[in-house]
Amino acid sequence: MQPEPGTRVRERESESLTAAQVREKLHSVALFQGLATADLDRILGISESVLVEAGEAVFEEGDRGDHFFIIVRGEIELRKRSGTEEKRLAVLRAGQAFGEMALLNQTPRSASAHALVDTYMLSISRASFGQILGGDTLAVRLLRNLSRALWATSVRLASKQAPTAGLTTSKQALADFNRLLRSRLLPRVTPRVSGFDLAAATVAPRQGIGSSAWDWFLLTDGRPVVVVMKAERADIFSAQRLASLRSLLRALAEHEHPTLAALLAEAGEALRNGWVDGLSGPVSCAAVAVSDEAAEVVGAGGVCALVVRASGSMAEVGRETLPLGERSGQEYESIPVVLGNRDKVILLSDRPPDAARLVASVVTEGYTSSSRDALNKLFGRLGEAEPGRSGADLTGAVLTRSKPAG
Repeated sequence: MQPEPGTRVRERESESLTAAQVREKLHSVALFQGLATADLDRILGISESVLVEAGEAVFEEGDRGDHFFIIVRGEIELRKRSGTEEKRLAVLRAGQAFGEMALLNQTPRSASAHALVDTYMLSISRASFGQILGGDTLAVRLLRNLSRALWATSVRLASKQAPTAGLTTSKQALADFNRLLRSRLLPRVTPRVSGFDLAAATVAPRQGIGSSAWDWFLLTDGRPVVVVMKAERADIFSAQRLASLRSLLRALAEHEHPTLAALLAEAGEALRNGWVDGLSGPVSCAAVAVSDEAAEVVGAGGVCALVVRASGSMAEVGRETLPLGERSGQEYESIPVVLGNRDKVILLSDRPPDAARLVASVVTEGYTSSSRDALNKLFGRLGEAEPGRSGADLTGAVLTRSKPAG
């Protein structure tokens, strides 16, 4: 290992700490939560011991970094330049970590890090971390691209922290980053779909975890696809799982597939093949492809897809299956649906206890409401039906056939 400027390796510092004590500190790091003991031992195996004396810099703002640091003992102050002064962003202590962006990309450091007292840390290099992830895999490439795209966002987030933000934890910072990432995933405009009135949206509280989203893309045959996604584990990495699936679906859609279900199955297999314990997780997904008066609907996991007829009859489409990435070899089923004038396809990121009754209470009286009105009412009724879900994300899409068939 070649330590970054300002750091010195001192192996004997670790002699006063047992492997179990150091592993306990790794358990506290948000990035490594949920990892098995064997996984933590692998991380320990690529770590180097670093001692930084009081007043010494670990790195300076603007430096190119390729190491990630975990504090075992001591205190590190993060500072950000503001004009001619440096403002305190946070004070990190044992069990906290910093410099995560360096694990994927050698982006410039967005803040400086200085030891307030003699501080003992573990350091992990970008090269070593990449090796235990399995080299240049699809998952690593996706994470690297996300890291590049969002580096500027993380810099802006750090610059907005108050000087008294010393109580900000690494977990809170990652949660903020997760919400920012999910906001970047959502399409800026709703596409126009010939022959259909489309509305799609995600509603979330200000401090929501960022666990659901929607997207759209085109298949090779020209059909537009609308997708509603939900990360099954709502935590600080939810949006990264959504981003991985979104990137996979868009990339795989550039190649021909016999059915929409085959596309989802391939995306699920790719998620599984690029699985990283502690970071990856299953994602539920409902998708609809439309052309003229026909639709192809497929669902994976705990999402909801319904077809509602202008006559008032309705049916949930598809059977409940495992979410994408839950298991290798999982297959899904495409359901072809012929749509008449004012028929609707409704996708929801959560399956209500009584979906048919909920939808019937919204879409009534000859379908006089637009797709946007129907979606807004659905969101409102879901909140009334499940008051305990306040604070949770909710994503939905409504497509209404707007021209007579034929």
